[in-house]
Amino acid sequence: MADDFDRELQARLAVIEDPDYVDPARADLPARDLVLLVVLGAALIVAMIWWSYPA
Repeated sequence: MADDFDRELQARLAVIEDPDYVDPARADLPARDLVLLVVLGAALIVAMIWWSYPA
């Protein structure tokens, strides 16, 4: 069992350590997604402030 684990670990480390490996999780956000996040965040903050004031 330990041999299987070591083999799998070495295989995964080889992939990660490869200089040509591109990690999609570390890719930059597209500008469209970033703008959408900023707009939605601002809208959420405004809605929370508006909702928190008594009528």
